[in-house]
Amino acid sequence: MNLTAYHPSIRRLQLDFASRLARKRMLAGRPRTSKTITDNSVPWLENPNCVADYIYISNKVRESEIKWRSRFNPSSTN
Repeated sequence: MNLTAYHPSIRRLQLDFASRLARKRMLAGRPRTSKTITDNSVPWLENPNCVADYIYISNKVRESEIKWRSRFNPSSTN
């Protein structure tokens, strides 16, 4: 039997198949997550009524600032 048409080698077929699988996996990627940013803020007092409420909010902000600062520079606790 005389083959006149192009017939790729077995190795070439294996490489093509492997590249198709890799492309399929790459395009599938990670599962899509929502792009909306969720609110992870601390629930402050919405409408402060007096100076004590403002002082309370200020103290909470200062505490969270110290907490975050200590994560990046453990030696500073000011």
